[in-house]
Amino acid sequence: MKRMTTLLAAAAAALTLAMPASSEQLAGLVPSTVTSPDGVSIAVVESGETTGPAVLFVHGFSQSAAAWRKQMLGDLAKTHHLIAFDLRGHGYSAKPEDPKHYVSSKLWADDIAAVIAEKGLDDVVLVGWSYGGLPVLDYVAEHGEGKLAGLVFVATGYNLDLRPPDAGGPELVLGPGVIENTGPMAGIPAGPPDADLDGCAAAGTCGAYGRQLAGTKRFLEMVPGSPMSEAAMAEALAYNLQTPPYVRRAMVIDRFVTGGPLDHAPTLGTIKVPALLLHGAKDQHVLPRSTEIMQELIEAGGGTTQRIVLEGIGHAPFLEDPARFDSALKAFVSGL
Repeated sequence: MKRMTTLLAAAAAALTLAMPASSEQLAGLVPSTVTSPDGVSIAVVESGETTGPAVLFVHGFSQSAAAWRKQMLGDLAKTHHLIAFDLRGHGYSAKPEDPKHYVSSKLWADDIAAVIAEKGLDDVVLVGWSYGGLPVLDYVAEHGEGKLAGLVFVATGYNLDLRPPDAGGPELVLGPGVIENTGPMAGIPAGPPDADLDGCAAAGTCGAYGRQLAGTKRFLEMVPGSPMSEAAMAEALAYNLQTPPYVRRAMVIDRFVTGGPLDHAPTLGTIKVPALLLHGAKDQHVLPRSTEIMQELIEAGGGTTQRIVLEGIGHAPFLEDPARFDSALKAFVSGL
């Protein structure tokens, strides 16, 4: 009898171990913080089904995790574990003033690694939007693909080398949305002194903040393929202005001008996990040619890709047409 009891207990334990983890559907957005190795506090939000496939969203320049709200609180959250975080200097993450906190690719890579480790993520799909594609590639270069199931690049680039091709630079893939507005967003005048691209000289508001505000508004107006609603513009402007001009300047001037050009073409050639590249045909910030080149580089290295160009869409497919974006992302994740 004792032996039978022992056998039954062992069988029950084995059955328990064989059963899938219990489902836990998070209620709304669950905030937390993660500390990066250099001590910077990173704000994180999670939503969705914690036992579902994990998707980690990385937003772009001057944005925040709020950019992914339609995914985090939409149908995708019914079946997937969704995680987003504010890049250092953005949103509710810490915003140290010293440029040293923004110039190294390792810092950006380690922030992603810290979130993955803290949340216990395995086989995660990394989604990088716009500038966010650079930290994603920083992560791949620094930490490899061991924790990844796949990569998604949304309207993103692979280098920041502003030298013209005849001076040794790569093919230019940045559009006017970035070229005209990034400087003013960091408080730096756009164009020659008499051009008044910021529109602030005539208004008498050419201080750093006036320039930053004018550049940010114009930057956002050029994001979608068709105009945003007033409510959507107000929301985007609010979280964009959480990023101070000194952070924006450090991310562009200190990182890529003082620190030197960054080119992740070699990194793309090492990618072996499946990659999805999504781009809006009307993107004015990062030209669709960028993801075309990225696809060529990945496949030349033996990787597998799928590239989708969305007609009528600009720089933010997940905001402009979340149904199409979510459907493409869900299909990609389910095929891994």
